[in-house]
Amino acid sequence: MISKTISRQILTVGEGFQPPLGGISSVLSTYSNHFSDFKFVATYNLQISKISNVFYFALSLIKLSGKLLTDSEIKIVHIHGAHYGSFYRKFLVFLVGKLFGKKLIYHSHGSDFHIFYNNANPLTRKLIQIFFRNIDLVICLSKQWKTFFEANFKLKNIIVLENIIDPADSSLPKERSQHLRLLFLGFIGERKGIFDLLEVIKNNKEYFNDKLELTIGGNGETKKLEAFIKEYQLENIVKFKGWISGEDKKALLQKSDVYILPSYNEGLPISILEAMSHSMPIISTSVGGISEILTSNVNGFLVKPGDSEAILSSIKAFINNPDLIDAMGRKSRQMVTPYYSNSVIPKLESVYKQMLTV
Repeated sequence: MISKTISRQILTVGEGFQPPLGGISSVLSTYSNHFSDFKFVATYNLQISKISNVFYFALSLIKLSGKLLTDSEIKIVHIHGAHYGSFYRKFLVFLVGKLFGKKLIYHSHGSDFHIFYNNANPLTRKLIQIFFRNIDLVICLSKQWKTFFEANFKLKNIIVLENIIDPADSSLPKERSQHLRLLFLGFIGERKGIFDLLEVIKNNKEYFNDKLELTIGGNGETKKLEAFIKEYQLENIVKFKGWISGEDKKALLQKSDVYILPSYNEGLPISILEAMSHSMPIISTSVGGISEILTSNVNGFLVKPGDSEAILSSIKAFINNPDLIDAMGRKSRQMVTPYYSNSVIPKLESVYKQMLTV
């Protein structure tokens, strides 16, 4: 727990996290439980429309300014952000923080930030450069992301801080069935590779029919997903559950065998960390920070984005050798411990202390 003495000097800014509806909001939700005094301003509401969020953000800037004007204890503004629209919102937050003379932390969660920057117009690239040149500390999620930021921007300071989860209950038994129970949680779209996975299942439907059960939880292009399942008659193999959170998500993680996330871009997915905490092997891609938590043939299999043959062979490996599930699952549980809150929170508090004493 971050002490009241420290936490009352920190103002956290990011998307709303009640309820948690994604990776950033999950991180913020966990942080909120480990600050003695969690001062927070939400700049985006995941449960309303984009147009409504324009007005929501305008009110957020007023609220932010009011807090910084009236709360003299606040010394640091800790900004959590991503890419595209999130960056523009956080640029304005950055300007407000500078106006009030606060120290600024930018906590980058953006899986597509490299694409956003490389494809940006000259004005946006200039804004991004100004932003990073004047941020007091950048926090990123992996060594790979640290290399990207250092190569592209003039930074005052940058560190890698592990993404955070609370550990799963290790006393709960893992149940096994005759089918391999594969699990995908996340945004339904091309970036997450879910349709690559469905193509693999479609092309091998006869083989998987009595051997595999894939459960999908998430939001996004849900109509496209449901249409695909119906068109290719995959209902016996693929089950779509919609958005899953809270106790329902924990129960699903506990009863599933293998977690799969064949993404094209990532930061460091909370969903993989949560699956590892539930003693699950992982099938995923070597993008973002994933290769720092997943080692092929140790706690799962790394595949290249879009590599259908590798996805297929990885799934088959668990079907043909079920003992791998428990063996690799135990390795996942061991390897995820640095991402538990009891490890990450003391590091974060140390960062705050250093900034407050400079």
